[in-house]
Amino acid sequence: MDKRQILEKLKELTQKEISLSQISDALNINNYEILGYVGELNSEGINIIRQKKEDDIYLFNHGERDFHQNPTYKFDTDQNNEFKFMVISDTRFGSKQQQLSLLNDSYQTAYDLGCYNVFLCGNISEGVYPMSNPYAEECFINDTIGQVDYITRNYPQIDGMKTYFITGPKDETHLKRNKLNIGKRISENRDDMVYLGQGSVKINIDNINLLIFNSKSAKTYTVSYRMQQQVNSFRSEDKPDILLYGGLLQMEKFTHRDVQCLSIPSLCSTTKEMREKRQDNTVGARFITVTSDNYGNLLSCRSKDSIYYKTIDNDYLKPKVLKLERK
Repeated sequence: MDKRQILEKLKELTQKEISLSQISDALNINNYEILGYVGELNSEGINIIRQKKEDDIYLFNHGERDFHQNPTYKFDTDQNNEFKFMVISDTRFGSKQQQLSLLNDSYQTAYDLGCYNVFLCGNISEGVYPMSNPYAEECFINDTIGQVDYITRNYPQIDGMKTYFITGPKDETHLKRNKLNIGKRISENRDDMVYLGQGSVKINIDNINLLIFNSKSAKTYTVSYRMQQQVNSFRSEDKPDILLYGGLLQMEKFTHRDVQCLSIPSLCSTTKEMREKRQDNTVGARFITVTSDNYGNLLSCRSKDSIYYKTIDNDYLKPKVLKLERK
């Protein structure tokens, strides 16, 4: 086998926990050579973890999962001490219930309102399902590379606007099944789409602390409960000023422990999974203006809410790409 074949075989063998001695027998190379190839895969972004057990070393392939992501990103307010942005969640590309037309409309509205930064709170994709899963039939694209390519080609693109996004539980199915980080792949293909990490990320706007989060937990009877739980888990010194909470498919705003909590609606229609789990699904976007005082601390957080009361049937069959050059 040549070098590339050995690397691909090593990725395959480490899909399950395996010892160096087992790999050595399978590839007919010594332990030092194996560890050298592991180092090369790590440099390519493939996280193969090593752990010593008894008299051997065991390896496991975590794929492109993030272990050392930058936890905080910084933005500045403008000359009026304001920072405007649109915040969205759950676009679910690859699902037959995606709503690209409504997403395009939201981006056009953001552009008209002067919101040139967009935060997406996870689940940019529908993810992938095994064919035995009843929800697989709702995907018109059910493979990782296909969804990456579709998002790269069809996600709205406006000159001067950037989309900053985290990945959510749906996106992480690509990691679990294919060891591929869809967030990294999209960001590599689109300069205007910046991948911030998995599950959550901290944002600083002047001295204002903002946390973007996506829920892995099921919705509860009380709309605000999940966000209250999240805020209650913070130590006083760790509390953000603003919590943007995706994955709940709802639009709610309240203050708890001096944290302004905003749940972010979806931008997809109701899926079969949502119906079967009896999840209500608010479709829309928030356009937020954060204002700081002269010391950079939070003065106000104003949200203009947009709700789509009707979605478009079979919108995935007629995708229209929004590309605008800034005037």
